[in-house]
Amino acid sequence: MDAALRQFLAGLDYSFADEALLHRALRHASLDVEDDNEHLEFLGDRVLGLVIAEELLARYPQEKEGDLARRQAELVSRRICAEIAAEVNLDAVIRCDPGQRGGGGAPARNILANGCEAVLGAVYLDGGLQAAAKVILALWRARLDAQTAAPIDAKTELQEWAMKRKHWEVFDMGKVRLGRGFKVPASKSCINSESISWVRAGPASRKSKSV
Repeated sequence: MDAALRQFLAGLDYSFADEALLHRALRHASLDVEDDNEHLEFLGDRVLGLVIAEELLARYPQEKEGDLARRQAELVSRRICAEIAAEVNLDAVIRCDPGQRGGGGAPARNILANGCEAVLGAVYLDGGLQAAAKVILALWRARLDAQTAAPIDAKTELQEWAMKRKHWEVFDMGKVRLGRGFKVPASKSCINSESISWVRAGPASRKSKSV
């Protein structure tokens, strides 16, 4: 076992009984091999979601389902999985097509996120749910602790932002062509439209998150 793999396993704090599972988890689908990590990724995504959901219920038994769902969505996001992967040096051991690596040689963020979930799936198959939960809760502990309030989703954020302003106009993304929008008068009820993507208040414009 080389030094990079030993360092990765030390960060993971788990020893595989079946090392074949580990090596499969580190083979990205871009290698075009039969035993890549896609199925392990699929499994790991579900295991991660289950463990985080159970932990959130234990931490916030009085919260509404919507708040819990937003907490979970943030914690299991591709961004967080990629960050965790980098923290345990998965980027040094994951195998992928050279074309999937950036200028500095690091794998793309989606490959790190996929690899993180694949490793969790491998831990689950190797040691069971208890072993997987131990690994996940150790790696996610700081982010679980830091999430003091339920995140606000983009649509709710847009609603709150717009309702604080007395004059605002809505641009329907379906009408946008080459940077020009179709401007329409808007009432508060319009903010619920799934087609709304831009809001402009007064003379200054602001582009919001899509909803």
